[in-house]
Amino acid sequence: MSSGALPCHRFSITRPLTGKSEIYPISEGVRMATPTQTMAERTRQMWTAVDYHPIAVQDLLVSELLARAADVHSGHRVLDVAAGTGNSALAAARRGARVTATDIAASALETASRRAAVEGLSLEVEVADAQELPFEDGAFDVVMSSFGAMYAPDQRRAAGELLRVCRPGGRIAMANWTPDGIVARLQRVMASVMPKPAKPAPRPAPPVAWGGEQHCRELFGDRVASLSATVRVHEMCARSATDQVELMAGHLAPWHFATRSLPPEALRQLTEAAVAEYERVNRATDGTLVARAEYLELVAVRA
Repeated sequence: MSSGALPCHRFSITRPLTGKSEIYPISEGVRMATPTQTMAERTRQMWTAVDYHPIAVQDLLVSELLARAADVHSGHRVLDVAAGTGNSALAAARRGARVTATDIAASALETASRRAAVEGLSLEVEVADAQELPFEDGAFDVVMSSFGAMYAPDQRRAAGELLRVCRPGGRIAMANWTPDGIVARLQRVMASVMPKPAKPAPRPAPPVAWGGEQHCRELFGDRVASLSATVRVHEMCARSATDQVELMAGHLAPWHFATRSLPPEALRQLTEAAVAEYERVNRATDGTLVARAEYLELVAVRA
């Protein structure tokens, strides 16, 4: 256990989760809602229904690299937005920062809190929507998000919140899947087999748009003094491509609900197409999976 103050694990819900009623666009094909539910309620329900951690642990190295890129160190006030089970929050806490993790799913934050306790790390967690963060302006030195805030339906609103809670001269650090990487291709595969709505709603920019440097520059605008972006390759490892797709079906919420709703033939097509996409980027030759997953590492300095 680290020296100093005893670990703190505060858990709170700061405000009702609200938002206009629309489909959360993690995948264009996912449709799970009742007319009276808000977008935030549906999103929370979806991610609470599965244990996301077996997927999240595949991305541990991404968060460690992001904390290094953001130059997180002791004494920093750090916010991890859409933290999931806490990869980036814990990476920052290991560097001695005072860390708060937020997510729309309380169950994910419970896992983050347990992980912090095991390591003897101090971590505060609060249930919150990335589009409506319950913190004062300029409250944090570093604002982080790994494959999290990029999924907020209103991208400009989410970007505005990241900027608002970061102090002038502070840093915003993100890891976002790219538009041409394996994650984007899997999302397109899912959309291709899902039933199409009778009256398609206007399409916002897809979440993977956050993986383009120019798109991020447009979202942040002149509210950042500088922005650096590096395309990195992360490796997803599993016993096989088929095992990886099965893992997604059990623990990745959009994939989980999509596979449950499909008829057998469509499910077979989806599974085969997803396995083929993984094999396209698989550098292993022994039957296992070492899939190259491209993402954008972004660090912006708040103006």
